[in-house]
Amino acid sequence: MSARSKPHTPTKSAAANSASVKPSAQANSSLHAANPHGGPIGQCAYAKAQAVLDRLSALRAAREHWTPSWRELSSQILPRKGDSFAAGGLAGLGARASDEAVFDSTPAHSLELLASALGGLLTNPALPWFDLRLGRGAPDGDEVRVFLAHCRERLLSLFNTEATGFQACVHELYLDLCLFGTAVLYVEPDQDCLVRFSTRPLSEVHLAEDARGLVDTVIRSYSLTARQAWAQWGRACSPDVQKLALEAPEARVNLIHAVFPRAERDPASPANTHFPFACLFVEQDSGVLLEESGYHEMPYMCPRWAKVSGEAYGRGPGLTALSDVRVLNAMCRTALMSAEKMSDPPLMVPDDGFLGPIHSGPGGLSYYRAGSQDRIEALPVRVDLSAIEAMIERRRQSIRRIFLADQLSPEAVNSTATEALIRQTEKMRVLGPVLGRLQTEFLAPLIERAFNILLREGELPAWPAKLPQGSLQVDYATPIAQAQRQAEAENLGQAVRYLQPLLANGDPFHIMDNFEPDAMARHAATLFGLPPEYLRPKENVEAIRQGRKE
Repeated sequence: MSARSKPHTPTKSAAANSASVKPSAQANSSLHAANPHGGPIGQCAYAKAQAVLDRLSALRAAREHWTPSWRELSSQILPRKGDSFAAGGLAGLGARASDEAVFDSTPAHSLELLASALGGLLTNPALPWFDLRLGRGAPDGDEVRVFLAHCRERLLSLFNTEATGFQACVHELYLDLCLFGTAVLYVEPDQDCLVRFSTRPLSEVHLAEDARGLVDTVIRSYSLTARQAWAQWGRACSPDVQKLALEAPEARVNLIHAVFPRAERDPASPANTHFPFACLFVEQDSGVLLEESGYHEMPYMCPRWAKVSGEAYGRGPGLTALSDVRVLNAMCRTALMSAEKMSDPPLMVPDDGFLGPIHSGPGGLSYYRAGSQDRIEALPVRVDLSAIEAMIERRRQSIRRIFLADQLSPEAVNSTATEALIRQTEKMRVLGPVLGRLQTEFLAPLIERAFNILLREGELPAWPAKLPQGSLQVDYATPIAQAQRQAEAENLGQAVRYLQPLLANGDPFHIMDNFEPDAMARHAATLFGLPPEYLRPKENVEAIRQGRKE
């Protein structure tokens, strides 16, 4: 069954997501004191900042055993992803991860192909990869249809606009997802392009789940220059950062962005400090609370490829293929050394009988004593390179299969429609669990977040008065949904063909009394992916039929 989600449809609020509450400079000046006594406001801000720092320490300790695996994955497959892991996160900013451990490009190429395939399957910019439809029992009409069509076109335009950066960063998200098993996308309101998307490095984020196994807490540890921190928070910065902004504006300042469910709030309050998700920015070194605000929805999308129950971080194909990748790189290194020995073997030189140094290069001259029987001989090197190449190729094929290259290969040109449908069904059995999880943890919250931001900013039409809240459904044009529709359409066709002999000669047995033709026709149009505007509203159909009777 195709995954569907219902976007939240709040009324437009005067408070924007980007609004914030910033402590005064006097309050901040006491935050990093050993025993702050700056009044109730300063003490409250200090307590909140310390709570964030304590929780970051706990989440960092819980994540510690994942870091060596991520570092090895990046060094063995895609070294550029290991820049932030190279010297321990923020401390290693600017350091370049070495690619000395990579001796074969097959793992990186397979990773790139899988990430590109996911982009084409889930968020293809050339195709409308989702649709907005009404739920069961929702009132239909021209006003509702125009609203749905406009919302769909506006959302697709938002995702495909270059200014938002979605298509540029979503590929990096798929790379992280396939390599590490976990990826993080940050969706924030923007004054210039309404919504801005950015993929955050896995080394920055620390995750925690709720009781249902969904990520509801993200604490991000990152850095900005002192100049950037001053431009964003001004006098809310600590005195040390303010001094750096004047004397060393390019010096790095370690920051924390914490997002978690707000335990105590007033749902009726329009203030962003009472939004469902709390947002706190804290200076990591001084413990100064820079900003406190909130979000209507979780701004971080954290899809996982697959996960063990109780773990917040996922496991991807990269971790599965790591053992093969280690062996492949070691075998390729050995094969290169063996080929080099065969082409330029070690030499056996007598300890006497030669004059001067030995020149083994092209055209080199080596002098030996006249009458001496000693000669320079090559040390015998016996290596079966064909056997090594066969072993290497088996490892390459194993890595390609782990990265689903066999499942994502195109269909043969001369295959029939039935054969193509059978192969597509078999592929969906393998890809179904993964794509289903991505719809739940990535696509659904992504569309909901973007839809609600546009609705609050007045970029969508007014919500139809007769349309109940929560009556929209998101249908995804993914291979899983297409395979499901094809199977349902085939079942419908088989049922009609089976009953066809009984319906001959004017339906003498009144078989059609058991069916609702209008429902079957509308369901068939949905199965074959017809746009909703191709179908008339039910009220218009009834009016046409009534006019025909009259």
